[in-house]
Amino acid sequence: MTIDIRELDPAQPETLAALLPVFQAALAVDAPLHARPDTAFMRLVTAARVDQHRVFLAAYDDGAPIGYGCLIHNLIVNQDMVFADIWVLPERRADVAAPLIEAFKEYARGRGATRFVGGSTEPAAAGYDPVFTAGGGRKVDADQRSQLDLTTIDRDQYAAWAAPSEKNAHYRVESWLAPTPEDLLPALAIAGEAMHDAPSTLEFEHPPPDVDRRRRREAFFAALDVRKYNIAAFAEDGVVAGFHEVLVVPGFRMADIDHTAVTAPFRGHGLGLRLKAALTLRLLADEPHVDLIGTWNNTDNEPMLRVNQTLGYRPAEVWNTWQFDL
Repeated sequence: MTIDIRELDPAQPETLAALLPVFQAALAVDAPLHARPDTAFMRLVTAARVDQHRVFLAAYDDGAPIGYGCLIHNLIVNQDMVFADIWVLPERRADVAAPLIEAFKEYARGRGATRFVGGSTEPAAAGYDPVFTAGGGRKVDADQRSQLDLTTIDRDQYAAWAAPSEKNAHYRVESWLAPTPEDLLPALAIAGEAMHDAPSTLEFEHPPPDVDRRRRREAFFAALDVRKYNIAAFAEDGVVAGFHEVLVVPGFRMADIDHTAVTAPFRGHGLGLRLKAALTLRLLADEPHVDLIGTWNNTDNEPMLRVNQTLGYRPAEVWNTWQFDL
């Protein structure tokens, strides 16, 4: 056995075709409730975002890929950090996980980073945690991925949650499909700051509000044929009190929540529940191929976890974040 680690370009179709079977096999074990990924979904989760550099480091044995990571380096903030998930065929983890982690760390050093951050699920802990510990890693954070089965929801109850209540009837609610109207972009960019209030024990710098970055991010999704659904609640002065965004990959059965937040002055008015219920009902009407919605929350984000539980989301798996100081 000779393991050969190669650098691959995520933008090349042959890269995705070669690594998709590894992703599918690894995800089936590490996140068994997750919808089986297809090429379009893999393209979404690996393509370079605005102000990011992404590359694959893949392990090959006898000319066939057996594991990889998509390494992400932000070009604006957190330039001291390179992040990657690790996906390895379950039967090859004992001999491949450690060389890949070392390759990830070396790549991060080459980018000038002083830490490498990686993630894996608790179902995969037995295969990865000893390798991470031996490689100098320490667990620094955890996120829960939850799923909503749209075939089981009570639509009448959702309609009641989506209706104005005594606490939030004075907000104007608008829903649209990206691109976002130009007149709404500034207020939404400012409201995005509320995402920074979400709990996290990972040392992480957030970029400042930027209308152009939001515009370019929507263009990125459009270039991948991903539909981005938006809904927002506006106060009387036009300030965005809360917003919710969902991404839909055509033909893929699971939608993913992009961002959700209610800004601090407007919390406690039931806006999170109202917005999420209303947009879910729109997805049911507009995207009949979607029967699952996935969402991520820090395990300490109790307010949003409670909202999701009320809506019928159920825990799928916990993803642990490990940091390797370089």
